Amino acid sequence: MARTRAEDYEDKHQAILDRAAEVFAEKGFAAASINDISAATGMSKSALYHYHPSKEAILYAILTTHVRSVLEGAQRALEGSSDPEQRFRRFVAALVDNYASAQAKHVVLLNDTGFLGESEQKEVRALERELVDTAVRILAAVNPGAMGAARLRKPYAMMFYGLVNWTYTWYDARGPIRPAELASRMADLFLHGFRSAGGEAAVKAR
Repeated sequence: MARTRAEDYEDKHQAILDRAAEVFAEKGFAAASINDISAATGMSKSALYHYHPSKEAILYAILTTHVRSVLEGAQRALEGSSDPEQRFRRFVAALVDNYASAQAKHVVLLNDTGFLGESEQKEVRALERELVDTAVRILAAVNPGAMGAARLRKPYAMMFYGLVNWTYTWYDARGPIRPAELASRMADLFLHGFRSAGGEAAVKAR
């Protein structure tokens, strides 16, 4: 008879991924051990192996679920609007919100993907390309002229992600700038440039 899955299986699985991501972000994947993850989760190694057969499998699960979550959040944010600038602002807000609530996973994505096997890396990179392609489409709608030349599409998309992706190195969502304001200012900066950036009085909820 097949073993039934416990009612709290998904909750425990998510907790493993969350705590393991924090361990990998702090120590680096190569230096972290299953013992470290066991200590962080309060689960025995045998219990961890019930969910994933190896440290590499945990890394793979962290990265694929994280990038899919970012993609799904971005797609939901774009629903119900056809205005190019509004869609861009919603896209930025979705990315910032996700990164602010999952900083450890984003650190692991940027630093540790190379520890996966070749086929697993290809899967993660394919998901990341979907994010790049989404940005290309949104930016092309905002400024068709700038994105008209094929050679410029990826550079503009990557310049945008360069603005957003590295917030983990300095941004604290508990600080004086909340994620919604940060996203709004990022969108303003990318769309209109620093010369048009406003001060305190210019902050608006969008």
